[in-house]
Amino acid sequence: MDDLTYLFSAYFYEAWDEYEYGSWQDAVDDFARRSPERVAGVMAALRALLDEPLTDKQLDARLRTRGCTFVSEDGDRTWLIQLLDRLQASPRARRALRGDAEELNPELD
Repeated sequence: MDDLTYLFSAYFYEAWDEYEYGSWQDAVDDFARRSPERVAGVMAALRALLDEPLTDKQLDARLRTRGCTFVSEDGDRTWLIQLLDRLQASPRARRALRGDAEELNPELD
């Protein structure tokens, strides 16, 4: 399973907000903490997805096929940009991208 599909299917499945997270930001932060080795792949996949000339309907369909059921009031494209920005700003993500092996240990957070 590719990194972006993993993020969407594991963190934004049908009942993600009912049982595990209070916000999508909490889910993304938890993903970066638990799966720092996947952060770079997710960021690259998000950039590639955002660069594709997709209509809103096509983008929504692409997200659904990857297991994402999150619905943003601002629209999928805006949310994906916000998600990418959140990952880029995450201290865990920055450490993961630098490859600080000691810092990748989830037990440290």
